[in-house]
Amino acid sequence: MTAQRARLLVWAGFGLTLACIPLTALMLVQPLRAALPWEAVWSTVAAFIGAVAFSTVGAFIVSQHPRHAIGWIFALSGVATAGAVVLAAYAELSLAPGWSLPGASAASSVSHVLIQSGIFLPLTLGLLLFPDGHLLSRAWWLAAAAAVVGLLIRLLYEALSKVNSNNFDLGDVGVLFTVASAVAGLAALVVRWQRASPVVRQQLKWMAAAAVAVVVAFVGDIAINIWNHNLLTNDAEFLVFALTYTLMPIAAGAAILRYGLYSIDFIINRALVYIAFTAILAGLYAGFTATLQHVFVALTGASSDAAIVITVALIATLFTPVRNALQRLVDTRFKDVRDLERLMQSLETEVGAVVDVMDGQRLAERLVRTAREGAGAIGAALYLDGASDAEPTYVSGTWTGEAALVVPLRAGNQEVGRIALAPRRHGAPYADRERDRLQRAADMVAVGLTLGSRRQQVEAPAAPAHAQGAPVS
Repeated sequence: MTAQRARLLVWAGFGLTLACIPLTALMLVQPLRAALPWEAVWSTVAAFIGAVAFSTVGAFIVSQHPRHAIGWIFALSGVATAGAVVLAAYAELSLAPGWSLPGASAASSVSHVLIQSGIFLPLTLGLLLFPDGHLLSRAWWLAAAAAVVGLLIRLLYEALSKVNSNNFDLGDVGVLFTVASAVAGLAALVVRWQRASPVVRQQLKWMAAAAVAVVVAFVGDIAINIWNHNLLTNDAEFLVFALTYTLMPIAAGAAILRYGLYSIDFIINRALVYIAFTAILAGLYAGFTATLQHVFVALTGASSDAAIVITVALIATLFTPVRNALQRLVDTRFKDVRDLERLMQSLETEVGAVVDVMDGQRLAERLVRTAREGAGAIGAALYLDGASDAEPTYVSGTWTGEAALVVPLRAGNQEVGRIALAPRRHGAPYADRERDRLQRAADMVAVGLTLGSRRQQVEAPAAPAHAQGAPVS
């Protein structure tokens, strides 16, 4: 499959997931055979939240990495879960008085298969494959097989069995396979964390937290059923797993936005901004238009196109402030650790263009401020001309002397100083690529310091001669 076709397919699935929401709502607002219990209502809401989240994250991953297993698991999970809910609503509506819908029994059966696959495979296979889409080694194929076998056993048992038994049965065997696979997924994340670089560890910790919730939900469900098989209704059990289901795409989204997982954080950042931006503008347009039409009707007795003109003018005025406010909000909530890298690259370019006309020490101080802001560090310090650790030349933010990253200022073979960054506020470590980018910017600034020092040496003896009237070349 080509990359373009993969993107087209995955975004079509995303659109299908969204389309299932109004279809389900339309069917469930009809008079049914009985009022839906609150567990069923909220489990439907939770399932759709999870489905949209899975479909969204999966679509973004596949758009950037068309063959990535995690992207496809997420995308297919969203479509399957949304499809299961809409088919279940169709089957429920067919039982209502006055309704006789074709294929209701088949819709119910397909819904059951889709919901089991859509929810439980990501909670097992997804954990085993996260984040690179590959198992740790061939030995982990047993855990992956357990996820599939457990699902098939449960589906087969539920298709053949008509009685809900309190005794241990084949369905419980399938549950044990599924739980074993989920526990193995959590173990796989732990192993990956032990082998990973600092940045990857930050990415994995979010999914590990979701994995703990998954395992707790599985084990808790088993324990409750052993203690009292009738304590939880099917709707209540489904609500628990639907809520757990939503945690995985949230964890993946956090890893993407905060720690650059899959290198699609910029795309999702902009998507969050413009999706919210579009919704706000649409709401403002509808609200202003309706309000102004009421005003015109009250004043003149008739509606007027002027309401639309005024609304468009107001929205045009609000366009930039609203967009900028949303961008600041998203940047604040999901600040990417690569901000430092981008800021250093920008500063390096700027310094290269004007280094010969700028004051060297001021430039070094600006480097310290920019690095601290970009990294989200608690503080930063500049040391020039052999300054001691206790007496830095310049300090930005709160500096206690604790340095998490130290970079020398080098002009050729000469070291003219150093800058030190304190730990980040959110605790993330500094990546190697950030160190390299900061080092290149620091070396450029060191050239500016050296040039400034040489200029002072040249200008210093010229000043007395100029005062005595000697010609100055």
